[in-house]
Amino acid sequence: MEHKASTKGSALVLLIIIAILAVSILYYEAAPHIPILIGIMVAAVYGFKLRYRWHEMEGEIVKGISNGIPAILILSLIGTLIGVWVLNGTVQTITYYGLQILSPATFLISTVIITAIVAIMTGSSLSAMGTIGVSLMGVSYGMGVEPAMTAGAIVSGALFGDKLSPLSDTTNLAAAAAKTNIFEHIRHMLWTTIPALIIALIIFGLIGVFTHDGAASTGQIDEMMQVLQSEFPISIVTLLSPLVIIGLAMKRIKPIPALSLGLIVAALTTFFTMPGSTFGDIINAAHFGYEAETGHEAIDELLTLGGLESMLFGVSLIIIALAFGGLIQGIGIAAALIEGIKQALRSRGNTIASTLASSFGVNVVTGEQYLSIILPAQMYEDSYRHHNLHPKNLSRTVEDGGTILHPLIPWGVIGAFVMTTLNVGMEYVFFVFLSLVTPFIALFYAYTGWTLTKLDENKEERKVEQNDDSTKNM
Repeated sequence: MEHKASTKGSALVLLIIIAILAVSILYYEAAPHIPILIGIMVAAVYGFKLRYRWHEMEGEIVKGISNGIPAILILSLIGTLIGVWVLNGTVQTITYYGLQILSPATFLISTVIITAIVAIMTGSSLSAMGTIGVSLMGVSYGMGVEPAMTAGAIVSGALFGDKLSPLSDTTNLAAAAAKTNIFEHIRHMLWTTIPALIIALIIFGLIGVFTHDGAASTGQIDEMMQVLQSEFPISIVTLLSPLVIIGLAMKRIKPIPALSLGLIVAALTTFFTMPGSTFGDIINAAHFGYEAETGHEAIDELLTLGGLESMLFGVSLIIIALAFGGLIQGIGIAAALIEGIKQALRSRGNTIASTLASSFGVNVVTGEQYLSIILPAQMYEDSYRHHNLHPKNLSRTVEDGGTILHPLIPWGVIGAFVMTTLNVGMEYVFFVFLSLVTPFIALFYAYTGWTLTKLDENKEERKVEQNDDSTKNM
């Protein structure tokens, strides 16, 4: 017989796990893998106390991991793609032209905007960060911009574009989970994402103005461009692969097949840009990555990257985090904590604040952004209806607390992806300004009532949406 997880018991388990993570990661500077494994053991002990059998908990762990298989495949494909891109000169070409076009003072602002555009077109923050993001990291090395700042700008732009793209899986998931129209959801998201973007751009602009050294940057840029031009193939042909990926994404082709076709194009262009290359060279670059040996420290550090092997840190972290999330959800800890928070929902503002806290809490505990959308959306649906709030308020809030705050969790799917793909440490989270300011904007709206849409103001709109859905199902 199974016992239901209690709020107090779940809170105690959560506090123990957070303490383990905090001491291990912050004090001992350990990688998140082992602390999360210990967290799984703690949760499993609580599961046994609730009289779950091991095979039941193991099933929940497997179910949790299965939810992340697409992200794992995307991460693996991007690793192999980057290895081939460095071999055939794609990263070098984008870096070379980026150094010519971009200015050190406005580089971070440009990075946010460029990444946002790519994310809107592809509908995938992972694809945007793993393609144009990698190349922008290369430009940052040449301009002497702090890598963590650049990573923060890349993530901020990718999140903004992802949230405004009807092709995004999390954007569609949030609308579906809250039972609202996808385009209504996107329009409602503008109220939080646009101000957050503006604030982020202002901060990045100020950083650019006050931290760059014009003369030093110019000297670094000129030197790096000369080395790139003399040591590597700088050719427009190398841009075919990224253009193919973006073009396929705009035609609503899913990331995995789009990246796969982009990889094939990159491999074929290698024979043109690097005469004498063999199929074995391409396979080795795809698996082990590329190792630059130019003698220029910054370029060697930049271009020694890529390969499936380089992604194994992130893949293993994602698997462990998803296993943890599956167990936490499966034995009812996440639901019990959210149910406990719901007891305080006596006002409209508290309801939205609790939704934000719950979505972020699910992110912290499970490291899984899909759960941070689905669980709170399911648990708070009645509360929003009780306070006469339209479902699009719920869909926006689970995005603000779930998807947008997800990259701030280093052991989450995107956190692991960023650290692995962009080759930065956990300090990048301090520069994801879009994520850092969004919850404050959402809380301002929650307690002032500004931008919140009442349920009874949209009866006719709901009827139209229901009729549209009925027509589609006929």
